[in-house]
Amino acid sequence: MPTTAQTLAESLHAAGIDLVFGMPGGEVVAVLEAMRQRGIRFELMHHETSAVFAADAYARSTGGIGCVLTTLGPGATNAVAGVAHAWLDRAPVVVITAQKPADLLPDYTHQVVDLHAIFAPITKATVEVTAENAATAIPAAIALTRSGRPGPVHLQISNEEAVKEVSSEQSPVTSGLLTTSVESQRSPIPHSAFPIPHFKRPVILVGLGLEPDAPYAALRELAEAASAPVIVLPKAKGALPDDHPLSAGTLGLTRTDPVYEILDEADCVLAVGFDVVELVKKWEHPAPLLWIANWANEDPVLPAAAEYIGPIGAVLQQLSDNSFDTDPAWGAVRVQQLREKLAARALPEPEVGKISPQTYLAAMRRHLPADGLLAVDVGSHKIFSSLEWPALHPNRFYLSNGLSCMGFALPAAIGAAIGAAIGDALTRPGEPVFCLIGDAGLAMCLGELNVLARLGLPVTVVVPVDNAIDLIRAHQKRQGAPIHGTEFPAPDFCAIAAAHGIPSAAVTNEAECDAALARAVASGGPFLVEVHIDPEGYRWG
Repeated sequence: MPTTAQTLAESLHAAGIDLVFGMPGGEVVAVLEAMRQRGIRFELMHHETSAVFAADAYARSTGGIGCVLTTLGPGATNAVAGVAHAWLDRAPVVVITAQKPADLLPDYTHQVVDLHAIFAPITKATVEVTAENAATAIPAAIALTRSGRPGPVHLQISNEEAVKEVSSEQSPVTSGLLTTSVESQRSPIPHSAFPIPHFKRPVILVGLGLEPDAPYAALRELAEAASAPVIVLPKAKGALPDDHPLSAGTLGLTRTDPVYEILDEADCVLAVGFDVVELVKKWEHPAPLLWIANWANEDPVLPAAAEYIGPIGAVLQQLSDNSFDTDPAWGAVRVQQLREKLAARALPEPEVGKISPQTYLAAMRRHLPADGLLAVDVGSHKIFSSLEWPALHPNRFYLSNGLSCMGFALPAAIGAAIGAAIGDALTRPGEPVFCLIGDAGLAMCLGELNVLARLGLPVTVVVPVDNAIDLIRAHQKRQGAPIHGTEFPAPDFCAIAAAHGIPSAAVTNEAECDAALARAVASGGPFLVEVHIDPEGYRWG
């Protein structure tokens, strides 16, 4: 009979999981060896939360399931922020941690914390894997990551249990696999009941649930048939390219996002893969909401005129066959009015020797291919880029939004670049990836530059330097409070990059920024651009 560790590795392989990120410890050596024997690649990261971020981005870029391996105690608890991100950003990630064997507990306490209690609120299931349940519980837990609303699961295994032969008589799947899943017991309302053709000012609101169905063509067809502005939540940027006449903008960054102007005028909201976890403003729109998603309208339940729960593409295509009575002054006409209003805003002049956010973002767009991927960290630059970055292809804009966790962008760029290299090796070798991460965010995950250098990935790390946690500093300024605890002297990131063997450039004007980004893309490998900025541009308009 195979061992528990071998059963775990086989279950991962059967689910298409061919890569695991993490940081091992002595308590998972049997699991790590079983993975190696099964041909599952292990990528060493330098912090466990970084491993979860990388696994999430790898899963998103490949359409598969991410996986993370950590040790017990500090390794497992280090992963908590990453797992909470996966929970709120609906990421299908399997998190495997060690634990001491049950027969030592509760009298043995060194490095022991109750991992089930820690992970239960932020996973769809937390399971103690044993030789008696491994063959049934592991595949069920892995499948749960994609069942209904996606999310992470936690598997706990001890080294002692890992080397045991699995029992021929397996215990039934634990109840936790059933009770922690967010599933609907309601019957979906047929899509024929959707009354969208009768409205004059429909909008289509697209959220993170559009993936992994990826019905981009059907979404575009419906938008054009209904002449409906398309508003995206941040994780759906590019679902309809931002240069399309019906692409109205991005929602969910602030309480006053410009596109609220169009949303507030809508008399019908067609919510496609919508999830309020992406909003910072409570959903209180009075217009009828028509729900289309792969999971139930719950947690929280939104008042909906009709619901369809199931594959998204087919219902979008069927809806587009209707005859619509949209107001001629709506659709592309209304979107263009908003674009002209935003374009008329006066752009602030940056301080001498510094670059405005508008300048570095425009330079990045010029040098990253139209279908290139951008991973964005949390901070003022996240809000700014989510609103202003022209996303021209779907699933090419990655960020932590539900949890909004700093330190995300660099490990996410690594995971996405690995996924692109594997998925597109024959068609787009060396696809460039850009990572936009502030000086404070990069300071939280500097160790992952080592991974970037070791793998030689084509990731350009763009670091806007303003010597502050600017988003919080801006709050202090608006409240008339003194600047306190939000500024710091940023290190020489170019010197740190050089220590890892990564070429770099520090830039203070547009010409230098263009030249550095051109060098970065041409290099075909890792590169760091330290951009000295005037953050006042983030408050533009």
